[in-house]
Amino acid sequence: MRWPRRFAQDDRGNVLIEFALIAPMFVLLLLAIIELGLTMLTQFTLDGATRSAARLVRTGQVQAQGSPITAFQNQLCAELNSVIPTLSCDSGNVLFEVQDFPNGFASIAFPPCTRNADQAGTGTACPFSPGTGGEVVGVRVSYARPFIIPWVGRCLTVGSCYLGLGSQQTALANSYTANLVSTVVFQNEPFP
Repeated sequence: MRWPRRFAQDDRGNVLIEFALIAPMFVLLLLAIIELGLTMLTQFTLDGATRSAARLVRTGQVQAQGSPITAFQNQLCAELNSVIPTLSCDSGNVLFEVQDFPNGFASIAFPPCTRNADQAGTGTACPFSPGTGGEVVGVRVSYARPFIIPWVGRCLTVGSCYLGLGSQQTALANSYTANLVSTVVFQNEPFP
């Protein structure tokens, strides 16, 4: 009779059991924090790259180039290189629109587009019209950042954190993206 009583009073494995219950939730929370941090870093970098490339338009440096689209894209991709590989940026994963608004700030509207102005293919081409001195110009850059951790992507985009185990659920989980957009609107300097 002593053996069952001693076994019931023995608490040497309690910490291991508690850790086994808490560890999965802690790891998922840690992964979600890392994913959100990476998404915020990408958004901040996208904002800075958009401002830097827009500065080239505002000062007339893009308009003075032989290929304004290439000059703009090279500046944008160079600034994004720390979070988005240049090859991915050049291949159309980063969409950019540069549009002049002759009627001023009241007429600002960006039409939906699916490919950059210099890319061939189907879909609507993004406008690229840097304008002249004194005109109001808007620059919008968008990037569909894929989530590294599919579970976090599903939680943030769909609102349901259940992934399921089938191959269809796995394929859907890998397709979740965070749509990051950065917009800059300014008036061109009166460059000659």
